[in-house]
Amino acid sequence: MSCPSYKTLVCLSALLLLGVQLLRAEVTAGVLGTVVDPSGAAVSGATVVLRNPDTGLQRRAKTNESGDYEFLAVPVGEKYSVQVEAKGFEKSVQNGIKLLLNQKYRADFKLVVGAVTETVEVTSSTTQVDTTSTQLGDVIEDKKMTGLPLNGRSYIDLLGLQAGVAPDSSDAVQRSAPHPRHASAAARRCARSRVPAQNGGDVEESVQNGASIVPTLDSIQEFRLLTNSFNAEYGRFSGAIVNVLTKPGTNEIHGSVYEFLRNEKLDARSYFDQDRGDFKRNQFGGTIGAPVVKNKVFFFGDYQGTREIRGVSSNLVNVPSVLERTGDFSELPDDFTGSVAGSDDPALGNFPSVLTQRLGYTVKSGEAYWFPGCNTTDPTTGCVFPGANGPVIPQSAWSPVALSGILTPYVRYQREAGRRRSADAVERRIGDLRRRVGTGRVL
Repeated sequence: MSCPSYKTLVCLSALLLLGVQLLRAEVTAGVLGTVVDPSGAAVSGATVVLRNPDTGLQRRAKTNESGDYEFLAVPVGEKYSVQVEAKGFEKSVQNGIKLLLNQKYRADFKLVVGAVTETVEVTSSTTQVDTTSTQLGDVIEDKKMTGLPLNGRSYIDLLGLQAGVAPDSSDAVQRSAPHPRHASAAARRCARSRVPAQNGGDVEESVQNGASIVPTLDSIQEFRLLTNSFNAEYGRFSGAIVNVLTKPGTNEIHGSVYEFLRNEKLDARSYFDQDRGDFKRNQFGGTIGAPVVKNKVFFFGDYQGTREIRGVSSNLVNVPSVLERTGDFSELPDDFTGSVAGSDDPALGNFPSVLTQRLGYTVKSGEAYWFPGCNTTDPTTGCVFPGANGPVIPQSAWSPVALSGILTPYVRYQREAGRRRSADAVERRIGDLRRRVGTGRVL
């Protein structure tokens, strides 16, 4: 027996690894049913055809001895039709079938005796109760997602539509790296109680167990939240499963363009602020889907940009008074009772040498910053910052940042002389925050 070559072993290993990666959450649906004659007896050998005109999908199956048939791994979508043909019976068709994520749609047929050229069509479909699966969950479709008002347009905020689910508040505009999104399902708080999946792939953020990838709202076809009694494919999870499916392309070119604006015009002023803070958020983008090869390969992509300017309020803070902004700290004599620390050796670059260089006169280690009656800079009998009523710091000792006045626009000084404490909150403009999100899907 010859041993397998090195290249063969590499190829087999790659196939095994790829197979493991493909064993993900199911993002398709299924169609099953039973075909019987007018007396209720099973019709075996009947031809069942499943079609979807949007993608050109067409599958065929034969009923078994019990009259049962099943189509597995059917892409989610609308406008499906199931047709049954059997010798000695009229052709029967069910149109307008809509398949949801992880759904097992049951389409049973009771054939009528007659010629094959005659056709019985059923175009209305009723809501079905899933009797083939024990898992509990709900499907949120795209029309419901885009129709409900959402602050920030994140699908995570819609998880609370299902009973027993309390989503954490999500801030859609993320100010640095994307923050994970969370939801508590059925009051579960274990380590892996919220597991998000996108198109069957695990997108869980491993540190805080949130969603590391949050697709834009207009790119999602639907998502399903499973809260209990999962199928075997979710065996490694103990809590809720969030299964998101993005939109695919079809045989028709389709897309959308949108923009959402939110500002401060209808907002109230914060209790501690004198003015209403700035707030301007623009979320805009679009989607497009088209065929690459008709009935074979399709493309869908989307883009969303976010621009935000927001004023941030702080609590009551200390700000310099009019005298202090000139370097006169006579209002704070008790805060300058210490002495200069460090070495007098200029080679060490300690604080005494820094002060000596900036002030233009000698400052010694252990010298007092100020004491009552100090009016000289003599290292032996004086102090570092002499002043008749209190310490006065020359501007030559100020830091470059203080001299540049770069902080002045961000601090609202109290106008009354002699006041050091701000009576209103400090507002800061955090600038133009930009965020871009885009996803794509090729089938």
